[in-house]
Amino acid sequence: MKDSRSKRVGLVGTLLFHTAIIALLFFLGFRTPLPLPEEEGILINFGNTDQGAGNKRPAPTQSQAAKKAVSKPVVKKKDAVKSVKKTASSPKEKILTQNTEDAPSLPSAEEIAKKKAKEEQAKKLKRERDKAQKIEAEKKRLAKQKRLEEERAEQERLAEIERERLAELARQEKIAKINNKTKNAFGSGSSNASSQGKTFPSGHQGKTNGSADSNNYTGSGLGNNGYSFDLKGRNSLYIPKPQYNLQESGKVVVEVTVDRNGKVTSARPGVSGSTTANITLLEAAKRAALKAKFNSDSKAPAYQRGTITYHFQLD
Repeated sequence: MKDSRSKRVGLVGTLLFHTAIIALLFFLGFRTPLPLPEEEGILINFGNTDQGAGNKRPAPTQSQAAKKAVSKPVVKKKDAVKSVKKTASSPKEKILTQNTEDAPSLPSAEEIAKKKAKEEQAKKLKRERDKAQKIEAEKKRLAKQKRLEEERAEQERLAEIERERLAELARQEKIAKINNKTKNAFGSGSSNASSQGKTFPSGHQGKTNGSADSNNYTGSGLGNNGYSFDLKGRNSLYIPKPQYNLQESGKVVVEVTVDRNGKVTSARPGVSGSTTANITLLEAAKRAALKAKFNSDSKAPAYQRGTITYHFQLD
């Protein structure tokens, strides 16, 4: 009951307050003051041009008929110049000066577009150049990798051939030893041949310091060195003797590769013509062949192949 009364009192108070506000607006805000205020303006001097000089107002202009009747006075050039100077030097006239700098001219939209297109073209060329360099580098890397793989495969192939050849030589040497032990088991054989060679008349052709196992009947023989070489168009400067400590005899033919400077770059012992497969003799011949030196020849092949033959004899 008490709340209902309070609400009614509040509602009545609110209506009275807003009614008073609206009445004040009608009496004070929506009423036009009378009399109306006068219009204001700026008094402008009457004239006939937008420019003029001096503080005195000129006399009223004459009529058109009077202007035609009165002849125009002739103004001398000197008087006109003096008048202009006097007017320019008047202390009352303000001289306009510019204290600020002109704003820099902005590039046009066309210039901005051209500059942007030029920058884009430069970036595109750089990307294409970098891409071409990457492709070229990748090609070189792949070519190098392929060459290395081919060289590795070739080395493995040669090593396999060498192993097979050494195994065959060892087998033949074993067979030869067995044959030497058993060849006199049923008595010694004899030969009725009285001559050997390729010339006429009959006789034992060859050199007294040569080898009985050789089929060559001419040449310098082995001399006192116990070696010979075959390298077309080249002379030997130094061919060392093999260093070994073994009571074994035989012939070892070493295939050598020589560059233009006469240096032996590789050696492969036990090639065709060898009569022993003894590993110690083969390694001794290889070490000696790698230290050999021949004359240099700029016209020779980059890598020339030949042979060095070592004859191992029992002391």
